[in-house]
Amino acid sequence: MIWGVAYVVCLAALFVRVRSPDAAPPPPHRPLLDEPLALVIWHHRLFHALLLAAPLEAVVRGGRPGGRLLGLVALATGVALYRVGGTALGDALSPFVLPRPGAGLVTHGPYRWVRHPMYLGQALIAAGAPLALGARWTFVLTGAALVVLIARIALEEAALERTYPEFPQYARQAKRLLPFLF
Repeated sequence: MIWGVAYVVCLAALFVRVRSPDAAPPPPHRPLLDEPLALVIWHHRLFHALLLAAPLEAVVRGGRPGGRLLGLVALATGVALYRVGGTALGDALSPFVLPRPGAGLVTHGPYRWVRHPMYLGQALIAAGAPLALGARWTFVLTGAALVVLIARIALEEAALERTYPEFPQYARQAKRLLPFLF
């Protein structure tokens, strides 16, 4: 029961956005003509399926007890990284692979240390969600989601290099996913 409540709290922190009533909503962002939409769609579908499959498996099959605390820590850390990364991106935030037209390269906040803190957050969420609920079969979706995430990172880095002349210098100083390592 406690694991399910903690899971719901983490998902609420991930999906519920609080905006000042005075703040104007961001302008809608449309995909560019050469946007790899199939990859973007698969990326979003797999992560949403994983977040739904983990509690479903836990209810139907019962959850295994081992590793739940580690999973909850990974899930909560992933949610925090995802939200902090999105906040740091500000107007540059986009659901697509190609950079938002007119947005600059973001190198502050968590982007000082890693080029993709939101994707690191998603990887932690993908591993932590099934572990926190003891849903071991859901790790099949975790594996698929991570493969798509790696492909997305490769395409996004190529697009960032084409868009921003300063990206290669930035890439030399900030690691891809893991601070100080990779």
